[in-house]
Amino acid sequence: MRIAYLNNHYQLGGAETVVRQLHRGMLERKISSKILVTEAKSLPRGNDVVSLYPLLLGKLDHSRLRGYVNRFVARRDWTDHAVLQLAKSRYDLIHVHSFHGLYASLNTFSRLVEAKPVIWTFHRFWGVTGGCDHPFDCVRYHYGCGSCPQVGNFAVGPVDNTSREWEDKMQLLSDLPLTIVAPSQHLAEVVRRSPIGKNWKTVVIHNGINTKDFGVGRKQDSNFRATQNLKPGKTSLLFTNRNFRDPIKGWPTIREALKLLSPQGLQLMLVGDGSSWAASQLSPDWDIIDYGYVNDRQRMACIYEAADIFLYASEGENFPCAILEAMSSGCCIVSTPVDGVLEQIESGHTGVVAEKNDGKSLANCLSLALQNPNHIKQIGRAARIKASSNFSEELMLDKHLDLYRSVLQSRSD
Repeated sequence: MRIAYLNNHYQLGGAETVVRQLHRGMLERKISSKILVTEAKSLPRGNDVVSLYPLLLGKLDHSRLRGYVNRFVARRDWTDHAVLQLAKSRYDLIHVHSFHGLYASLNTFSRLVEAKPVIWTFHRFWGVTGGCDHPFDCVRYHYGCGSCPQVGNFAVGPVDNTSREWEDKMQLLSDLPLTIVAPSQHLAEVVRRSPIGKNWKTVVIHNGINTKDFGVGRKQDSNFRATQNLKPGKTSLLFTNRNFRDPIKGWPTIREALKLLSPQGLQLMLVGDGSSWAASQLSPDWDIIDYGYVNDRQRMACIYEAADIFLYASEGENFPCAILEAMSSGCCIVSTPVDGVLEQIESGHTGVVAEKNDGKSLANCLSLALQNPNHIKQIGRAARIKASSNFSEELMLDKHLDLYRSVLQSRSD
């Protein structure tokens, strides 16, 4: 079996974490696997990760010469052709992640599915909408989109082409022999009920975590906590964000909640791009550790291990890997009630969930949790047990391998 994992990036967010897990897991099972990316300036050594766009051009695309690059060797044109060539490749199966039409056209994607067995993991909802990554309360994607309330946001863009994109997906994708992996039951039901995806085979495979990569033994060790700049006697609150300036990622809700709390006895840990900008929006009374963007996995594991409470408030997430990492690290999750998060944690047992998706509700929830430090520790221990038993990486890998064999068998019949 030869598998190609197709994704936009190698390392960025949750989708990339899952791709790396699957790739590594297949190699450990002696199955040929490669990661094909379309956006990269540098990649790990070796031939397991391949850029579909030359790395030199990728570097120039992020330089002052970008205009010339886009004029003569535009990334989208290059990668669209490269994806089309996969239809003639020796790969037995293509597993697609984070496809938003950015690195290939819908027409190219449909031709690839017709030529090869393709599995498409939905990390969000773009595949069954007119272009948005999350429809929230909007149901226009059931009828054809248009008059989109998310114009200007990723991935809709500045012009409302949602009606045309919805029609293109209906025409090009709806009747294809696609297999969809949904990490949450919530997302799976959205796909199954949508006009675009109702004929696809949709299966639920939760994202997984290897708890061996995340420790809990030093969580109460004052010397270890000091290495992460934590002060004795303070409860640590961790909030991670790929991009603090992206409102959908939850910073506005977190900020509102923190402004309603007394910072006495608390220390706030911020991780992500734009963390300094976010820290500047809070009262100087807050004791804040600004880690910036952290891309070293071992460094991030130490930050998780040092944290007592993990805050989460992203408005539109599926089955976030960050929640699983925090659970594995024995953190008490305090979250707004978001989609797949409700399938990850049980409020009062493996986490605490606010009543509503707003700052006031989150502040009330966090305030109650802070009143009982022992309960915070109990929840953290229960969270790690659940992550290990219900959302293990091994279980995720086994289910994917079973699915690969099933798809290949049905394609050959």
